[in-house]
Amino acid sequence: MASIVSSGIGSGLDITGIVQQLVAAEGAPVESRLARKEATAQAKLSAFGSIKSALSDFQSKSEAIKDLDKILVRSASSSDPEIFLATASTEAQPASYSLEVVQLARVQKLSSGAFADANTAVGTGTLTIEYDGSTVNLDITVGNESLDAIRDAINTSSNNPGVSASIVNAETGSYLILTGDATGDSKTIKVTQSGGDGGLAALEYDPGSGLNSLTESQAAQDALIRIDGLDVRSETNSFSDAVEGVTIDVVRSTEGGVETLTVNNDKDATSAAINDFVDSYNSLIDTYQSLTSYDQESNIAGALIGDSTLRGIVTEVRRQMSQAVTGATGSYSLLVDIGVELQVDGKLEVDSEKLTEALDNDFFQVGQLFSASDGFAVRAFDTAKSFLDSDGILEARTNGLNSTIEDIEEQRESLNDRLGSLEARLLRQYNALDGLLSELNNTSNFLNSQLQNLPGFTKPGDR
Repeated sequence: MASIVSSGIGSGLDITGIVQQLVAAEGAPVESRLARKEATAQAKLSAFGSIKSALSDFQSKSEAIKDLDKILVRSASSSDPEIFLATASTEAQPASYSLEVVQLARVQKLSSGAFADANTAVGTGTLTIEYDGSTVNLDITVGNESLDAIRDAINTSSNNPGVSASIVNAETGSYLILTGDATGDSKTIKVTQSGGDGGLAALEYDPGSGLNSLTESQAAQDALIRIDGLDVRSETNSFSDAVEGVTIDVVRSTEGGVETLTVNNDKDATSAAINDFVDSYNSLIDTYQSLTSYDQESNIAGALIGDSTLRGIVTEVRRQMSQAVTGATGSYSLLVDIGVELQVDGKLEVDSEKLTEALDNDFFQVGQLFSASDGFAVRAFDTAKSFLDSDGILEARTNGLNSTIEDIEEQRESLNDRLGSLEARLLRQYNALDGLLSELNNTSNFLNSQLQNLPGFTKPGDR
Protein backbone atom coordinates (compact mmCIF):
# COMPACT_ATOMS: atom_id res chain seq x y z
CA MET A 1 0.00 0.00 0.00
CA ALA A 2 1.47 3.38 -0.97
CA SER A 3 2.36 5.69 1.88
CA ILE A 4 1.08 9.23 2.15
CA VAL A 5 3.82 11.83 2.64
CA SER A 6 2.97 15.22 4.19
CA SER A 7 6.03 17.37 3.67
CA GLY A 8 7.16 19.53 6.59
CA ILE A 9 5.02 18.03 9.37
CA GLY A 10 7.99 16.70 11.27
CA SER A 11 10.23 19.74 10.95
CA GLY A 12 7.75 22.54 10.41
CA LEU A 13 9.66 23.57 7.27
CA ASP A 14 7.90 24.62 4.01
CA ILE A 15 9.58 21.83 2.12
CA THR A 16 7.41 22.22 -1.02
CA GLY A 17 8.19 25.92 -1.23
CA ILE A 18 11.91 25.36 -0.61
CA VAL A 19 12.10 22.69 -3.33
CA GLN A 20 10.18 24.82 -5.83
CA GLN A 21 12.54 27.74 -5.24
CA LEU A 22 15.62 25.54 -5.60
CA VAL A 23 14.25 24.05 -8.85
CA ALA A 24 13.35 27.50 -10.18
CA ALA A 25 16.83 28.79 -9.33
CA GLU A 26 18.38 25.84 -11.14
CA GLY A 27 16.27 26.31 -14.30
CA ALA A 28 16.11 30.11 -14.47
CA PRO A 29 19.49 30.76 -16.18
CA VAL A 30 18.88 28.11 -18.84
CA GLU A 31 15.26 29.19 -19.44
CA SER A 32 16.37 32.81 -19.67
CA ARG A 33 19.03 31.88 -22.24
CA LEU A 34 16.55 29.83 -24.28
CA ALA A 35 13.94 32.62 -24.12
CA ARG A 36 16.46 35.19 -25.39
CA LYS A 37 17.57 32.88 -28.16
CA GLU A 38 13.97 32.13 -29.16
CA ALA A 39 12.99 35.82 -29.11
CA THR A 40 15.95 36.63 -31.36
CA ALA A 41 15.04 33.85 -33.81
CA GLN A 42 11.37 34.87 -33.85
CA ALA A 43 12.30 38.52 -34.44
CA LYS A 44 14.55 37.54 -37.36
CA LEU A 45 11.86 35.24 -38.75
CA SER A 46 9.36 38.09 -38.65
CA ALA A 47 11.91 40.44 -40.21
CA PHE A 48 12.57 38.07 -43.09
CA GLY A 49 8.80 37.80 -43.52
CA SER A 50 8.70 41.58 -43.94
CA ILE A 51 11.47 41.44 -46.54
CA LYS A 52 9.67 38.64 -48.38
CA SER A 53 6.50 40.72 -48.46
CA ALA A 54 8.33 43.82 -49.75
CA LEU A 55 10.18 41.78 -52.39
CA SER A 56 6.97 40.06 -53.47
CA ASP A 57 5.28 43.42 -53.98
CA PHE A 58 8.31 44.67 -55.92
CA GLN A 59 8.17 41.56 -58.10
CA SER A 60 4.45 42.10 -58.71
CA LYS A 61 4.91 45.74 -59.69
CA SER A 62 7.80 44.73 -61.96
CA GLU A 63 5.72 42.04 -63.64
CA ALA A 64 3.03 44.64 -64.35
CA ILE A 65 5.40 46.56 -66.66
CA LYS A 66 8.01 44.05 -67.80
CA ASP A 67 6.13 43.33 -71.03
CA LEU A 68 5.84 46.04 -73.67
CA ASP A 69 2.09 45.58 -74.10
CA LYS A 70 1.63 46.13 -70.36
CA ILE A 71 3.64 49.29 -69.92
CA LEU A 72 2.82 50.93 -73.26
CA VAL A 73 -0.84 51.37 -72.55
CA ARG A 74 -2.92 52.53 -75.49
CA SER A 75 -6.49 53.73 -75.22
CA ALA A 76 -9.23 53.61 -77.82
CA SER A 77 -12.38 55.67 -77.54
CA SER A 78 -15.67 55.92 -79.34
CA SER A 79 -17.47 59.17 -80.07
CA ASP A 80 -20.69 57.34 -79.17
CA PRO A 81 -20.41 54.23 -76.93
CA GLU A 82 -24.04 53.41 -77.68
CA ILE A 83 -22.99 52.78 -81.30
CA PHE A 84 -19.68 50.98 -80.74
CA LEU A 85 -17.02 50.34 -78.10
CA ALA A 86 -13.29 50.02 -78.65
CA THR A 87 -10.20 48.78 -76.79
CA ALA A 88 -6.57 48.99 -77.87
CA SER A 89 -3.41 46.91 -77.36
CA THR A 90 0.27 47.82 -77.77
CA GLU A 91 0.15 47.21 -81.52
CA ALA A 92 -2.33 50.04 -82.00
CA GLN A 93 -0.92 53.33 -83.22
CA PRO A 94 -2.30 56.75 -82.33
CA ALA A 95 -4.75 57.80 -85.03
CA SER A 96 -8.33 58.85 -85.70
CA TYR A 97 -10.83 57.08 -87.97
CA SER A 98 -14.35 57.72 -89.22
CA LEU A 99 -16.54 54.71 -88.54
CA GLU A 100 -20.03 53.81 -89.72
CA VAL A 101 -21.89 50.76 -88.42
CA VAL A 102 -23.78 49.66 -91.54
CA GLN A 103 -25.35 46.53 -90.07
CA LEU A 104 -25.09 44.22 -87.07
CA ALA A 105 -24.40 40.48 -87.22
CA ARG A 106 -27.49 38.37 -86.73
CA VAL A 107 -28.45 34.73 -86.26
CA GLN A 108 -30.85 32.96 -88.61
CA LYS A 109 -34.39 32.29 -87.44
CA LEU A 110 -36.89 29.92 -89.07
CA SER A 111 -40.60 29.67 -88.32
CA SER A 112 -42.99 26.82 -89.04
CA GLY A 113 -46.54 27.19 -90.22
CA ALA A 114 -49.36 27.39 -87.68
CA PHE A 115 -50.41 24.30 -85.71
CA ALA A 116 -53.56 24.07 -83.62
CA ASP A 117 -51.53 23.93 -80.42
CA ALA A 118 -48.24 22.63 -79.04
CA ASN A 119 -49.70 19.15 -78.54
CA THR A 120 -50.61 18.76 -82.20
CA ALA A 121 -49.01 15.70 -83.84
CA VAL A 122 -46.65 16.69 -86.66
CA GLY A 123 -45.46 13.34 -87.94
CA THR A 124 -42.98 10.49 -87.53
CA GLY A 125 -39.70 9.65 -89.23
CA THR A 126 -36.16 11.00 -89.15
CA LEU A 127 -35.65 14.75 -88.85
CA THR A 128 -32.17 15.84 -89.98
CA ILE A 129 -30.79 19.23 -88.96
CA GLU A 130 -27.56 20.56 -90.46
CA TYR A 131 -25.83 23.64 -89.04
CA ASP A 132 -22.32 25.07 -89.11
CA GLY A 133 -20.80 21.91 -90.59
CA SER A 134 -22.47 19.49 -88.16
CA THR A 135 -25.51 17.25 -88.50
CA VAL A 136 -27.93 15.57 -86.10
CA ASN A 137 -30.52 12.91 -86.97
CA LEU A 138 -33.54 12.83 -84.68
CA ASP A 139 -35.84 9.78 -84.65
CA ILE A 140 -39.38 11.01 -84.17
CA THR A 141 -41.55 8.04 -83.13
CA VAL A 142 -45.24 7.45 -82.48
CA GLY A 143 -46.18 9.07 -79.18
CA ASN A 144 -43.36 11.60 -79.50
CA GLU A 145 -44.46 13.30 -82.70
CA SER A 146 -46.17 16.39 -81.20
CA LEU A 147 -44.83 19.89 -81.75
CA ASP A 148 -43.61 20.25 -78.17
CA ALA A 149 -42.05 16.75 -78.19
CA ILE A 150 -40.11 17.63 -81.36
CA ARG A 151 -38.97 20.87 -79.70
CA ASP A 152 -37.70 18.91 -76.70
CA ALA A 153 -35.98 16.33 -78.93
CA ILE A 154 -34.04 19.10 -80.68
CA ASN A 155 -33.03 20.91 -77.48
CA THR A 156 -32.00 17.82 -75.50
CA SER A 157 -30.04 16.08 -78.22
CA SER A 158 -26.40 15.57 -77.18
CA ASN A 159 -25.39 16.01 -80.82
CA ASN A 160 -27.27 19.26 -81.34
CA PRO A 161 -25.12 21.27 -83.78
CA GLY A 162 -26.14 24.64 -82.33
CA VAL A 163 -29.83 25.11 -83.08
CA SER A 164 -32.37 25.87 -80.37
CA ALA A 165 -36.10 25.26 -80.74
CA SER A 166 -38.95 27.14 -79.09
CA ILE A 167 -42.73 27.43 -79.48
CA VAL A 168 -44.63 30.69 -79.87
CA ASN A 169 -48.33 30.45 -79.08
CA ALA A 170 -49.98 33.19 -81.12
CA GLU A 171 -53.60 34.05 -81.85
CA THR A 172 -53.35 32.18 -85.14
CA GLY A 173 -51.87 29.01 -83.62
CA SER A 174 -48.64 27.51 -82.31
CA TYR A 175 -45.39 27.95 -84.24
CA LEU A 176 -42.06 26.11 -83.93
CA ILE A 177 -39.13 28.57 -84.05
CA LEU A 178 -35.62 27.38 -84.88
CA THR A 179 -32.74 29.72 -83.99
CA GLY A 180 -29.06 29.33 -84.78
CA ASP A 181 -26.64 30.11 -81.95
CA ALA A 182 -23.98 31.86 -84.05
CA THR A 183 -24.10 34.99 -86.18
CA GLY A 184 -22.76 35.38 -89.68
CA ASP A 185 -23.74 34.88 -93.30
CA SER A 186 -22.54 31.27 -93.36
CA LYS A 187 -24.39 30.15 -90.23
CA THR A 188 -27.56 28.86 -91.93
CA ILE A 189 -29.92 26.07 -90.89
CA LYS A 190 -30.96 23.17 -93.15
CA VAL A 191 -33.79 20.82 -92.15
CA THR A 192 -34.81 17.66 -94.06
CA GLN A 193 -36.86 14.54 -93.24
CA SER A 194 -37.13 10.95 -94.32
CA GLY A 195 -39.14 7.82 -93.57
CA GLY A 196 -42.10 7.72 -91.23
CA ASP A 197 -45.52 8.99 -92.20
CA GLY A 198 -44.21 12.05 -94.08
CA GLY A 199 -45.71 14.55 -91.67
CA LEU A 200 -42.29 15.96 -90.84
CA ALA A 201 -42.21 17.53 -94.31
CA ALA A 202 -43.98 20.47 -92.63
CA LEU A 203 -40.65 21.29 -90.95
CA GLU A 204 -38.31 21.00 -93.96
CA TYR A 205 -36.13 23.92 -95.03
CA ASP A 206 -33.56 23.65 -97.81
CA PRO A 207 -33.80 26.57 -100.25
CA GLY A 208 -31.19 24.99 -102.49
CA SER A 209 -33.53 22.04 -103.07
CA GLY A 210 -36.70 24.07 -103.17
CA LEU A 211 -37.90 22.87 -99.75
CA ASN A 212 -39.39 25.88 -97.96
CA SER A 213 -41.96 24.57 -95.49
CA LEU A 214 -40.31 26.78 -92.87
CA THR A 215 -40.19 30.55 -93.31
CA GLU A 216 -37.02 32.53 -92.73
CA SER A 217 -38.09 35.23 -90.26
CA GLN A 218 -34.54 36.53 -89.83
CA ALA A 219 -31.63 35.94 -92.18
CA ALA A 220 -28.15 35.06 -90.94
CA GLN A 221 -26.00 38.13 -91.41
CA ASP A 222 -22.43 39.36 -91.02
CA ALA A 223 -21.71 42.59 -89.22
CA LEU A 224 -20.58 45.33 -91.60
CA ILE A 225 -18.73 48.50 -90.68
CA ARG A 226 -17.20 51.17 -92.88
CA ILE A 227 -13.85 52.60 -91.70
CA ASP A 228 -12.69 55.68 -93.59
CA GLY A 229 -14.95 54.54 -96.44
CA LEU A 230 -13.62 50.95 -96.48
CA ASP A 231 -16.03 48.07 -95.85
CA VAL A 232 -15.05 45.50 -93.23
CA ARG A 233 -17.10 42.39 -92.42
CA SER A 234 -17.18 40.13 -89.39
CA GLU A 235 -19.25 37.05 -88.56
CA THR A 236 -19.78 38.48 -85.09
CA ASN A 237 -20.36 41.98 -83.74
CA SER A 238 -16.72 42.16 -82.73
CA PHE A 239 -13.92 43.24 -85.09
CA SER A 240 -10.46 42.30 -83.87
CA ASP A 241 -8.40 43.01 -86.97
CA ALA A 242 -10.13 45.86 -88.75
CA VAL A 243 -7.60 48.30 -87.26
CA GLU A 244 -4.36 46.73 -86.07
CA GLY A 245 -4.26 46.47 -82.30
CA VAL A 246 -7.85 47.67 -81.87
CA THR A 247 -10.93 45.61 -81.00
CA ILE A 248 -14.23 47.16 -82.04
CA ASP A 249 -17.52 45.90 -80.61
CA VAL A 250 -20.56 47.26 -82.44
CA VAL A 251 -23.77 47.81 -80.49
CA ARG A 252 -26.25 49.14 -83.05
CA SER A 253 -26.39 50.48 -86.57
CA THR A 254 -25.75 54.18 -87.14
CA GLU A 255 -28.16 54.10 -90.11
CA GLY A 256 -25.87 56.14 -92.29
CA GLY A 257 -24.41 58.27 -89.49
CA VAL A 258 -20.62 58.42 -89.07
CA GLU A 259 -18.87 58.24 -85.68
CA THR A 260 -15.21 58.66 -84.73
CA LEU A 261 -12.74 56.05 -83.44
CA THR A 262 -9.70 57.58 -81.69
CA VAL A 263 -6.55 55.75 -80.59
CA ASN A 264 -4.14 57.49 -78.21
CA ASN A 265 -1.09 56.71 -76.11
CA ASP A 266 -2.37 56.42 -72.54
CA LYS A 267 0.50 58.34 -70.97
CA ASP A 268 -1.30 58.71 -67.65
CA ALA A 269 -1.65 54.94 -67.26
CA THR A 270 2.00 54.35 -68.20
CA SER A 271 3.14 57.08 -65.81
CA ALA A 272 1.04 55.59 -63.01
CA ALA A 273 2.56 52.14 -63.59
CA ILE A 274 6.10 53.57 -63.43
CA ASN A 275 5.25 55.44 -60.22
CA ASP A 276 3.87 52.22 -58.71
CA PHE A 277 7.14 50.49 -59.59
CA VAL A 278 9.17 53.27 -57.94
CA ASP A 279 6.94 53.30 -54.84
CA SER A 280 7.37 49.56 -54.43
CA TYR A 281 11.16 49.88 -54.72
CA ASN A 282 11.16 52.64 -52.11
CA SER A 283 9.01 50.51 -49.80
CA LEU A 284 11.61 47.75 -50.08
CA ILE A 285 14.38 50.20 -49.15
CA ASP A 286 12.31 51.51 -46.22
CA THR A 287 11.83 47.96 -44.95
CA TYR A 288 15.56 47.26 -45.28
CA GLN A 289 16.51 50.43 -43.40
CA SER A 290 14.05 49.80 -40.57
CA LEU A 291 15.40 46.27 -40.07
CA THR A 292 19.08 47.27 -40.12
CA SER A 293 19.03 50.60 -38.26
CA TYR A 294 20.00 51.45 -34.67
CA ASP A 295 18.02 53.95 -32.61
CA GLN A 296 20.49 55.69 -30.30
CA GLU A 297 17.76 57.30 -28.19
CA SER A 298 15.98 54.04 -27.40
CA ASN A 299 19.08 51.81 -27.78
CA ILE A 300 16.99 49.50 -29.97
CA ALA A 301 18.65 47.76 -32.92
CA GLY A 302 16.86 46.40 -35.97
CA ALA A 303 16.28 42.64 -35.98
CA LEU A 304 18.63 42.15 -38.95
CA ILE A 305 21.29 44.77 -38.23
CA GLY A 306 24.55 43.58 -39.74
CA ASP A 307 22.84 40.65 -41.51
CA SER A 308 24.85 39.80 -44.61
CA THR A 309 21.91 38.07 -46.36
CA LEU A 310 19.70 41.15 -46.27
CA ARG A 311 22.56 43.44 -47.18
CA GLY A 312 23.37 41.23 -50.18
CA ILE A 313 19.75 41.25 -51.37
CA VAL A 314 19.39 45.03 -51.27
CA THR A 315 22.84 45.57 -52.77
CA GLU A 316 21.89 43.39 -55.75
CA VAL A 317 18.52 45.13 -56.22
CA ARG A 318 20.20 48.54 -56.13
CA ARG A 319 22.81 47.37 -58.63
CA GLN A 320 20.13 46.24 -61.07
CA MET A 321 18.43 49.65 -60.78
CA SER A 322 21.65 51.55 -61.54
CA GLN A 323 23.04 49.64 -64.53
CA ALA A 324 22.33 50.95 -68.01
CA VAL A 325 19.92 49.05 -70.26
CA THR A 326 21.70 47.81 -73.39
CA GLY A 327 18.78 45.99 -75.01
CA ALA A 328 16.77 49.14 -75.75
CA THR A 329 17.15 51.28 -78.85
CA GLY A 330 17.09 55.05 -78.73
CA SER A 331 18.48 57.59 -76.30
CA TYR A 332 17.09 56.23 -73.02
CA SER A 333 19.32 53.79 -71.12
CA LEU A 334 19.15 54.93 -67.46
CA LEU A 335 16.23 55.69 -65.17
CA VAL A 336 17.50 59.22 -64.73
CA ASP A 337 17.00 59.76 -68.46
CA ILE A 338 13.23 59.72 -67.92
CA GLY A 339 13.23 61.60 -64.62
CA VAL A 340 13.57 58.73 -62.11
CA GLU A 341 16.48 59.84 -59.94
CA LEU A 342 18.39 58.19 -57.08
CA GLN A 343 18.28 60.14 -53.80
CA VAL A 344 20.88 60.33 -51.01
CA ASP A 345 18.76 58.05 -48.81
CA GLY A 346 18.98 55.29 -51.40
CA LYS A 347 15.44 55.67 -52.65
CA LEU A 348 14.13 56.79 -56.05
CA GLU A 349 12.14 59.91 -56.82
CA VAL A 350 10.09 60.64 -59.94
CA ASP A 351 10.39 64.02 -61.62
CA SER A 352 6.87 64.16 -63.03
CA GLU A 353 7.63 66.90 -65.55
CA LYS A 354 10.66 65.09 -66.93
CA LEU A 355 8.78 61.78 -67.12
CA THR A 356 5.89 63.45 -68.97
CA GLU A 357 8.35 65.03 -71.37
CA ALA A 358 9.99 61.66 -72.03
CA LEU A 359 6.60 60.05 -72.69
CA ASP A 360 5.71 62.88 -75.07
CA ASN A 361 9.02 62.64 -76.92
CA ASP A 362 9.27 58.87 -77.33
CA PHE A 363 6.53 56.80 -75.78
CA PHE A 364 7.89 53.56 -77.24
CA GLN A 365 11.43 54.09 -75.94
CA VAL A 366 10.19 54.67 -72.41
CA GLY A 367 8.46 51.31 -72.61
CA GLN A 368 11.60 49.61 -73.88
CA LEU A 369 13.60 51.00 -70.95
CA PHE A 370 11.57 48.71 -68.71
CA SER A 371 10.65 45.81 -71.00
CA ALA A 372 13.77 45.22 -73.12
CA SER A 373 15.61 41.94 -72.59
CA ASP A 374 17.61 43.61 -69.81
CA GLY A 375 15.09 46.34 -69.03
CA PHE A 376 14.68 47.59 -65.48
CA ALA A 377 11.37 45.82 -64.86
CA VAL A 378 12.65 42.58 -66.40
CA ARG A 379 15.79 42.65 -64.24
CA ALA A 380 13.84 43.62 -61.13
CA PHE A 381 11.36 40.77 -61.65
CA ASP A 382 14.10 38.18 -62.23
CA THR A 383 16.15 39.41 -59.24
CA ALA A 384 13.19 39.36 -56.85
CA LYS A 385 12.14 35.94 -58.12
CA SER A 386 15.61 34.49 -57.53
CA PHE A 387 15.45 35.53 -53.88
CA LEU A 388 11.84 34.41 -53.38
CA ASP A 389 12.06 31.01 -55.12
CA SER A 390 11.61 27.89 -53.01
CA ASP A 391 15.32 27.17 -53.40
CA GLY A 392 16.34 30.80 -52.86
CA ILE A 393 18.36 32.28 -50.02
CA LEU A 394 15.35 33.67 -48.16
CA GLU A 395 13.70 30.27 -47.98
CA ALA A 396 16.98 28.78 -46.72
CA ARG A 397 17.28 31.42 -43.98
CA THR A 398 13.64 31.00 -42.99
CA ASN A 399 14.00 27.22 -42.79
CA GLY A 400 17.13 27.65 -40.69
CA LEU A 401 15.35 29.92 -38.21
CA ASN A 402 12.39 27.56 -37.97
CA SER A 403 14.82 24.72 -37.22
CA THR A 404 16.43 26.85 -34.50
CA ILE A 405 13.04 27.52 -32.90
CA GLU A 406 12.18 23.81 -33.02
CA ASP A 407 15.54 22.97 -31.43
CA ILE A 408 14.90 25.52 -28.65
CA GLU A 409 11.55 23.88 -27.95
CA GLU A 410 13.27 20.49 -27.71
CA GLN A 411 15.87 21.96 -25.33
CA ARG A 412 13.06 23.44 -23.22
CA GLU A 413 11.32 20.07 -23.03
CA SER A 414 14.62 18.45 -22.02
CA LEU A 415 15.11 21.13 -19.36
CA ASN A 416 11.61 20.53 -18.00
CA ASP A 417 12.30 16.80 -17.80
CA ARG A 418 15.60 17.43 -15.94
CA LEU A 419 13.98 19.91 -13.55
CA GLY A 420 11.15 17.44 -12.89
CA SER A 421 13.72 14.79 -11.93
CA LEU A 422 15.56 17.31 -9.74
CA GLU A 423 12.32 18.28 -7.99
CA ALA A 424 11.49 14.65 -7.29
CA ARG A 425 15.00 13.99 -5.91
CA LEU A 426 14.96 17.08 -3.68
CA LEU A 427 11.51 16.20 -2.35
CA ARG A 428 12.76 12.72 -1.41
CA GLN A 429 15.82 14.18 0.35
CA TYR A 430 13.91 16.87 2.22
CA ASN A 431 11.17 14.47 3.20
CA ALA A 432 13.82 12.09 4.53
CA LEU A 433 15.32 15.00 6.50
CA ASP A 434 11.86 15.90 7.72
CA GLY A 435 11.35 12.33 8.96
CA LEU A 436 14.73 12.35 10.72
CA LEU A 437 13.98 15.63 12.45
CA SER A 438 10.60 14.22 13.50
CA GLU A 439 12.31 11.21 15.10
CA LEU A 440 14.85 13.43 16.85
CA ASN A 441 12.05 15.63 18.20
CA ASN A 442 10.22 12.58 19.49
CA THR A 443 13.40 11.31 21.15
CA SER A 444 14.02 14.72 22.72
CA ASN A 445 10.49 14.86 24.07
CA PHE A 446 10.80 11.35 25.52
CA LEU A 447 14.07 12.15 27.26
CA ASN A 448 12.66 15.34 28.69
CA SER A 449 9.67 13.41 30.02
CA GLN A 450 11.92 10.81 31.69
CA LEU A 451 14.17 13.39 33.24
CA GLN A 452 11.21 15.20 34.73
CA ASN A 453 10.13 12.00 36.49
CA LEU A 454 13.49 11.42 38.19
CA PRO A 455 13.59 11.97 42.04
CA GLY A 456 14.88 15.41 42.96
CA PHE A 457 14.25 16.89 39.50
CA THR A 458 13.47 20.54 39.68
CA LYS A 459 11.99 22.40 36.76
CA PRO A 460 13.91 25.44 35.65
CA GLY A 461 12.35 28.48 37.30
CA ASP A 462 11.18 26.57 40.43
CA ARG A 463 14.46 27.16 42.20
